[in-house]
Amino acid sequence: MPSTTLSGPRLALGAGLVVYGVILFILIGAVPGGSDNSGYFNEARLLAQGRIHVPMRELAGIPAGGNPYLYVPLGMKPAVDRPDSLVPTYPPGLPLMLVPASWVIGWDHAGDLVLLVHSLAGLALVFALGRICGLTGTWSLVGAAILAASPLYLITSLQALSDVPATVWATAAVVSAWRSRERPGWALAAGACISVGFLVRPSNFLVAAPVLLAAGLSPRRLVLVALGAVPGVAAWMAINLAAYGNALESGYGAIGNEFHGDLVAGTSLYYLRWLPLLLSPVAAVAPLILLYVRSIPRIAVVLISWILAFLGFYSAYRWTHEQWWFLRFVLPAAPAFIVAGLVVLCRWSDGIKGPGAGTLRHLLPCLVVFAAVVVEIGQKGPFGEARTIGHGERKYGRVAAWLHAHVPKESALVVLQSSGALFYYTDYTLLRFDNLSPSVLQEVRASLRSRRQPLYAVLWPQEQGILGKLPGTWVKTASIDDVTVWRCDWGS
Repeated sequence: MPSTTLSGPRLALGAGLVVYGVILFILIGAVPGGSDNSGYFNEARLLAQGRIHVPMRELAGIPAGGNPYLYVPLGMKPAVDRPDSLVPTYPPGLPLMLVPASWVIGWDHAGDLVLLVHSLAGLALVFALGRICGLTGTWSLVGAAILAASPLYLITSLQALSDVPATVWATAAVVSAWRSRERPGWALAAGACISVGFLVRPSNFLVAAPVLLAAGLSPRRLVLVALGAVPGVAAWMAINLAAYGNALESGYGAIGNEFHGDLVAGTSLYYLRWLPLLLSPVAAVAPLILLYVRSIPRIAVVLISWILAFLGFYSAYRWTHEQWWFLRFVLPAAPAFIVAGLVVLCRWSDGIKGPGAGTLRHLLPCLVVFAAVVVEIGQKGPFGEARTIGHGERKYGRVAAWLHAHVPKESALVVLQSSGALFYYTDYTLLRFDNLSPSVLQEVRASLRSRRQPLYAVLWPQEQGILGKLPGTWVKTASIDDVTVWRCDWGS
């Protein structure tokens, strides 16, 4: 059992968390933004009001029934039982965390608080995982530093996404389960962590495999784990029933259609290419822990089952290999990757003999962390995107503020990328341009002109081409960073 006294590595971890917290505080932008980010905030606001449905903002004479997604912002979907209402798409775990955070610090920074706390907790938990897996304090500190420098961890720490919270609760579940062999009460805590993780992201059920292996197959501990997990599953089912009319129906709908066996080979190659860069080359040596399965069977089996559960599940998912940042889906396995790799390196260093062996063993953690961090921050594209993502997310709020100040409140806005954020920040009627067919456009034109309602378009750089498909003459009225706002002149 690791010592509970304040050792040098623990003090270094505390200092590192303070420094990392300051960096995150400067860079973070966990606010309503794109689909996921705005979806979580729109859901959180509904939950704070004690409801799960919200009315669509329809144009007069154009009900949603004929074109249900015309008025639907990203991150939401039409309610099955109420054709004029919207319900959230995403799981309720992160929104449920945003609600109490808003009581403490207000809605403007609720996401910042939740993500900041989870990001720092994730680093501390990797340190704890390393210690219970037999690593020294120094090697465990190396693991925390490697995770902190990962572009994948950074980009999901600086915006309102569920990946870092999912990682934290998965790691906390395994650490708690490990400790349950000494104190069975920890098994209940492990189940509670599974419960929260499941609410954050239902695929976090995959951590059940390493949790059960870490806890051992004692009936008493298994019952305690199950009892701890029940509240989260029950809450998830209750919210699903209210939102979608079925306790087992999620906002994703037929998610099984997104998984295809023929994607496994390509995704596996994508793992091999990117994970050693995003989680450092330490991740590449993690599978070698199987060489020590006889000497450290519990450690090896728990860590490998953890890795395989997430990598195997998402290897068939259509989005995993689309871009490097989509590997955030397997981020909950990152602690296992890092600690397994460090266990291999530590075991290898312990076997070094001869003159200078002691010096090399002392220097090796420093060399490993230096090389790992250099590789991670050396990914100029990913690391640059990660570092600036928070500022980019705050752009949605700046666009909303400009619209509030300059666009009449009765206006309708043609949108897509910004639809979720503008639904959160404003009360405008939003028209998704991917649902504006020629016939619908004629109805929109007639409705707006008859009531003298203005029409604007709010477009991101990749959306500029849509103007050529819309009727009327469009006049550029503003640029907010690289987002442009256009006013429609229908003509005669």
